[in-house]
Formats: sequence, C-alpha cells, structure tokens
Amino acid sequence: MNEALDHVMLRTRGLVSGYGRLETLHGVDVDVPAGGVTTIIGPNGSGKSTFLKTVAGLVRTWRGETLLAGEDVAGEPAHALVRRGMCLVPQGRVVFPLLTVEENLRMCAFTVSSASMVRERIAQAYEFLPVLADRRRQPAGTLSGGEQAMLAIAKVIMLRPRVLLLDEPSLGLSPKMIDLVYEKVRALAGQGLTTLIVEQNVRKALAVAGRAVVLVLGTVRYAGPVDQMKAEVDLGRLFVEGEG
Repeated sequence: MNEALDHVMLRTRGLVSGYGRLETLHGVDVDVPAGGVTTIIGPNGSGKSTFLKTVAGLVRTWRGETLLAGEDVAGEPAHALVRRGMCLVPQGRVVFPLLTVEENLRMCAFTVSSASMVRERIAQAYEFLPVLADRRRQPAGTLSGGEQAMLAIAKVIMLRPRVLLLDEPSLGLSPKMIDLVYEKVRALAGQGLTTLIVEQNVRKALAVAGRAVVLVLGTVRYAGPVDQMKAEVDLGRLFVEGEG
C-alpha cells in the first residue's frame, strides 16, 4: 500500500547506514502515515533499532532520504531533529536517576520559553500518567521499571513531538506494565500522534498498529497493513531465516 506523500509524516527511501565499515541497513523504504501507529518487527539483528537510531540522527546516514513531513532531514543531528519534532524513546528507559520525576520532566522542557507553559505541560503529563504525579518528588532511579518506562514516555511528550519513536518499549517489563504502556501508546495515537514502534513483542505491537514493516537482515520483506500482513506473510519462516 503506497500512501500519498500528503498523508505520510515520516518516509525513508533507499536508507543505508551501519557501524564502522559494517552496513546494517540495505536501502530501506518505510512509510509512516500521519496520526497512525506503525510497527517494525523482525528477528534479532535485523536492523530494527539501527533504523530508529538512523532516523533519529544518532547513527549516521550513509545514503538515502529521510523525509519528515516531506522535507529531507537525513544527516541532521539528533538535537536538530528533536526541535523539528522527531523524538526517540530508546531502549533502557533513559532517565536521570538522581533527579526527581518532576526535575526529569523539566529537563525536557528546553524547547519551551514560558514558565507557565512548562507548568501546564507538566500538569498534562501528570494527568495522562497519574502514577508520576504520585512520585513527583521521588528520585527517578528509585522508580520501578514500569514507572521509569512511563517517565521516559512523559519526558518525550513534554517536547510535543510530531513523530514518536519507541524502541522496544516492553523490554524488561512485567505483563501488567506492558499492558499499561500499550494502553498509553493507543491513547497517544487516539490523540493523533504519529508513532513508530520497534518491538520484539510482536503480538502487542500488531494489536496496536495499523501498519507493519517486516525487516530481515537489513532489508524490508513486507510493508503494508497489519491485516494484510497476517494473511500474506509467514512470520515464523522469516524469523527463522533471519536468525539462521
């Protein structure tokens, strides 16, 4: 399925990147429709996280285009892309462990010049994630893994992104917390936030996404609607092939 460019918030064409001399992505084409949830799935080592890091400006683009709202931003540094509205929640739920929950949120308000607007965004974060309000004066490093995951998402939401990139949001979480994370992802999508998820928990990712990309050994094997993928793609075979 090829959406018109007007309806695609994030698009890559012929994206090539890697580490050192090792090419990891081999000409990857991905479309992320505006306001929807897209998931990238595939076996370990297929380049999923590398794709997110490349799009987010953390890994250098060797060749190809990354279009954000139709503008090529390939090669721009991560901080510039954040200001453009492309924000990544990386693996590991990165928080500032010695700072309180509220101090963590304030650290991510650097794009906001008004103190009243900062307070308003923090209040909205607490409304969206009430567990953080209860922990606002608690050092982030003392939170549970699930609470840190919530805080990592809230920090990015403070930036009001146009595109939210989530790298393995369920990693290391209990089933209950995974359900909560995906409940919030679904809620953000309902508010119109364009979201791209890389995930090993295929069942959860496909339950929330409207579009899927199957990445195997740095190449796209499928890109299209989730329902169509379920009918056309033998995921078991592709995962075995990619890990073999």
